[in-house]
Amino acid sequence: MQYRSHRLGRPLAIVAAASLGLGGLLAAPAAFANTAATPAPVSGDAYQEQAAALLSDPAVQAVGRDASGNVVVVKVAGSDSSGQLDAFDARFDNVVVKSVSAPLTDYSTDDVVGGAGYFAPDDPEAPSTGAACSIGFSAWSPSGKPAVLSAGHCTSDGAASDTYLTLPSGDEAGGGATTDFAIVGALGTFGFSQYGGIGNTKGTNNKDSIDIAVIDLTNKDPTTLPEVTDWTTSESEDLSKSTKTITSVGTAEVGKAVAKSGRTTGYTDGATVDVVDGWANVGGRIVYGFGSALVADHGDSGGAVFQGTKAVGILSGGSPATGSEPAFMWASDLPNDLAHTDGYTVKLAISAPTLTAPADGGNVERGAGISGTAPISSTVIITPKTGDAFTVDTDANGAFSFPAPSDLGTYEFTAQAKSGFNTSSKKSFSVKVVPVPLKAPVITSPADGSSVVTSLTEVTGTGTPGTKITVKGDVQGTDTVDGSGNWSVPADLSYGTVYSIDVTQSAEGQTSPVATSVFSVIPTQVGIITPVAGSTLANADKPASATGAGITGATISATVNGVSVPGSTTVVDGKWSIVLGDTVVVGANDLVVRQSIDGASSEARITFTVQAAAGTPTATPAPTPGNGGSSGGGNGSGSGSGSGSGTGGGLAHTGLEVTGISVLAAIMLALGSAFLVTRRRSSRNSAL
Repeated sequence: MQYRSHRLGRPLAIVAAASLGLGGLLAAPAAFANTAATPAPVSGDAYQEQAAALLSDPAVQAVGRDASGNVVVVKVAGSDSSGQLDAFDARFDNVVVKSVSAPLTDYSTDDVVGGAGYFAPDDPEAPSTGAACSIGFSAWSPSGKPAVLSAGHCTSDGAASDTYLTLPSGDEAGGGATTDFAIVGALGTFGFSQYGGIGNTKGTNNKDSIDIAVIDLTNKDPTTLPEVTDWTTSESEDLSKSTKTITSVGTAEVGKAVAKSGRTTGYTDGATVDVVDGWANVGGRIVYGFGSALVADHGDSGGAVFQGTKAVGILSGGSPATGSEPAFMWASDLPNDLAHTDGYTVKLAISAPTLTAPADGGNVERGAGISGTAPISSTVIITPKTGDAFTVDTDANGAFSFPAPSDLGTYEFTAQAKSGFNTSSKKSFSVKVVPVPLKAPVITSPADGSSVVTSLTEVTGTGTPGTKITVKGDVQGTDTVDGSGNWSVPADLSYGTVYSIDVTQSAEGQTSPVATSVFSVIPTQVGIITPVAGSTLANADKPASATGAGITGATISATVNGVSVPGSTTVVDGKWSIVLGDTVVVGANDLVVRQSIDGASSEARITFTVQAAAGTPTATPAPTPGNGGSSGGGNGSGSGSGSGSGTGGGLAHTGLEVTGISVLAAIMLALGSAFLVTRRRSSRNSAL
């Protein structure tokens, strides 16, 4: 419901300083000649120039015009003026000088909230009549410029253009009179508006029958807030001091509590939405929306209707309570209204981002995620104290995350959520970036428990790029892990039964846990020439000894089927021979030859079979544990074969035949072994 004022009870009081921007009400003067009294201009460039000249006098607080065509000048009582005001008053006969006790203070026109009053004159040049209505909600234009929403019927079917904020204490909800209110500054101009059907027709029972208007702000000073006043602070002239926050837009829910705010009856609640998805005849026009028993009256038109923090409607009309009949208010459905405005949206309060991991002031590892929450579907603007700002999108649950910087130390930043044109307040955070805890490096060679053949020339492994590797123990040295995560330290270890090394990596004051490897350096396996691996021998050819190639100076020992061969031998000129004695049995034989140097040893294994003499049962040796691999330089393979006849049922004598290939291999192995150089470790714990 609007209030039509055909006669203002007193001239429009101009109660805001020039800094508040009073639009067409304030202007600036030219020089004042001392001529006969004539009317001072109240519009146009001359009006603006004379106002500017008058306001240059420190004593002058405001300049404007009233409904009678007078230029109103407000000055501080008892102050000395420059004489310019006296000259201006003497020259023109339509000057009214008013006094105030002190310089004017801000009446909070910088903050525009829903429910506040405004005046829309029928004729800006002669603003004696017009509509007094209420602001519904702060809004955004399609291009993101500030606007407010109100009722379409407040525009007089598009005839009205300019709008002006009214002084809260002068509005009826703030204790003022119905027809006597004061203007404090320009608000803006009407943009889209519609009352009833399309083209401001009567409308029909469809969703194209609405009651909505948008006001595009022309005054750059006010700040629109996503809030609705509850009118408890009208005496302070600052309606933004006590408000209800608007966080969403939605359809009114029937049966649930509803509230409204307007310039005439202020903030009212205590009722529920009684009717939804319906139509009402408001002043002869059809309006789609919902109804409630909320108290409202003329002048509340365009006011905010909301449920909790959700904007649901624009106050359109109704009827007061009479006798036993309660009041009834009708509101135009806000989501439907907005769908007709070609892109205007309600300004919403959105929550500032919160930090979840780490907590504000907590530690975060370099490169690890800094996580938080913000409104769903919003974008979070991260602005570091140093460096460029960047954005992070929230997921379907409102969570966001970004990596911590690589620089260690305190990382300060602000986070602000943005959804559409709505932005939250900025929240400041600080975290401490700490190094990633170092893990123990990996020793790839020699692996723990491994045996290295002949010698160890380097220790290698992996670690964190850029860290320092320190090797201690039987190998000592340092290296830096390269960009691929690899490191190596030179070593010079020959034969030894047990060696041990400890390896750590360190960086930025951290030292990792220790990685340890215990290993041996062993000689190569011997080459067993005879018996031939895999051969089957006649009983008469049962071997008395084994021969082969090895490392000169090494000690050779053997077992057959797990039984130690008595004694040992030494490799001479790369060759060795050891007497097997009675350890060889009829049947399968498992020969293991061990080559030892300085307590380190390696083993080679072959199997061969001895046939039983005719009529002699075959011995089955007990199973023996494994004693190492059977591979080694110089191992030959072949089979003994022969034929003959004898008495006693015995087998014919069969000699050991060695093929040409086996002989050549044995010779090459023996020669090669003769040139092996035994490396001795000079000092087990010496530094490199």
